[in-house]
Amino acid sequence: MTTLARHEVGRAALWRLLSLGFAPPTAATRAEVEALAQALVETGAPLEVEEHLAALRSSSPQDVAAEYQTLFGGRVAVSPYEGSYELDPLRQGRQLADVSGFYLAFGAEPHGPAAERPDHLGCELEFLALLELERVALAERGEEGDARFVDEIESSFLGDHAGRWLPTFFAEVRAAAPEASPFRPLAALGERLVAEELERRELSPLPLPRRRSRAAVEHDTFECGSAA
Repeated sequence: MTTLARHEVGRAALWRLLSLGFAPPTAATRAEVEALAQALVETGAPLEVEEHLAALRSSSPQDVAAEYQTLFGGRVAVSPYEGSYELDPLRQGRQLADVSGFYLAFGAEPHGPAAERPDHLGCELEFLALLELERVALAERGEEGDARFVDEIESSFLGDHAGRWLPTFFAEVRAAAPEASPFRPLAALGERLVAEELERRELSPLPLPRRRSRAAVEHDTFECGSAA
């Protein structure tokens, strides 16, 4: 595997870490997050990964579950759904359909660590990890044309979806999470990774604004918290 391919596999692992880290916390997801973060730290991952791992290990499962509920459950302090950042209900429907179309084009389904709605944070991050690995596999087999096509799909997905709302989401998590929370460095990692990808691809997507205030959860409930 080339140095570039190893870097891209590492980027896929970071997308996967974010997807798992923002999934509803269970013993299984916590164990996988710790193992993946430790492996990334040992291979020279960004500092935020080490900070996240340290904060996670110093927090009890009960504390992490309570923080998760405060941030993403109940009154939904920070919504983990792209549709929540779009004020126009008609555009919300189109977003969901378009995101689903991206997944179907690669034979994927919204069964990320949270097994959620297609526009859920975990599903979109998992899809980005899938695209990274698919592109590497194609390039390693010498199928450069197909690899470029997958790269174009990833740029489109970032420009049309993930790159529009994830920066707002991650900024809100950093602002809302307690200082010692494992979600703060995880959000900082997400901010860094998305910003680097948008800059590398020379993308400037129109950002979606901070989600509107809600008195209740409405459609932001979690439908399934089991791993895929």
